[in-house]
Amino acid sequence: MGDDPFGEAFLDYYEGKNPIMTIERDDGYEDLDNMYEYFREYKDFPECEKRALEHVRGRVLDIGVGAGRAALHLQSKGFEVVGIDLSDKALEVAKRRGVKHAVKMSACDIHFEGGSFGTAIAFGNNFGLCGSPEGVMAMLLRLRKVLTKDGVILAESINPLATDKKAHIEYHAMNRAKGRMAGQVKLRDKYKDLVSEWSDLLMVTPAEMRGMAERVGWMIEVIYEDRGPPSFYVAVLKKL
Repeated sequence: MGDDPFGEAFLDYYEGKNPIMTIERDDGYEDLDNMYEYFREYKDFPECEKRALEHVRGRVLDIGVGAGRAALHLQSKGFEVVGIDLSDKALEVAKRRGVKHAVKMSACDIHFEGGSFGTAIAFGNNFGLCGSPEGVMAMLLRLRKVLTKDGVILAESINPLATDKKAHIEYHAMNRAKGRMAGQVKLRDKYKDLVSEWSDLLMVTPAEMRGMAERVGWMIEVIYEDRGPPSFYVAVLKKL
């Protein structure tokens, strides 16, 4: 793994600084990422996440634990939570903030014993961390093994088509011309003098999520949507 601007910004925020990280898309479009969103308390969670969290059951796997905001809330409610992340510094911050179990592991290579968890959480855009339809479906297949028979996934994504921004619409068209899904983006993070490697992130519409989920043995039980922009939603997935 190369530079970790994301983890470095987490650490700076935790230590009282006010870092603003740049997210660059491969067409040159840039956006700023405020670290506050990764540290906010439950009262400031998006409404769609609050409603989805009512479905949590059993032991919880937090995919892309980050600074631990969801894990800390669920711990306070008495749930046992295991957070996974690839950023060493994010894991350090999560542990320093009180996350009891946080391990280095890729969302695309989840390996726990069968039936280890009752719930998997993929908040933010973490449903699409594996970057492609094939990668996301492979993750969902792994989760079928590590979740109990009645286990659920709380899967969050931005609806990429819910935008009128010209730069995004043009990017979607470019993707389709390349045979990619409209919401498949190639990104890198920049903070201070650190620059991450390019990586793919997949953002999907609810219909696209439903289609991928059903192909690998999951169904959407309910969807909770937030008012945008950006237009986030959380789907509660259960096994077919």
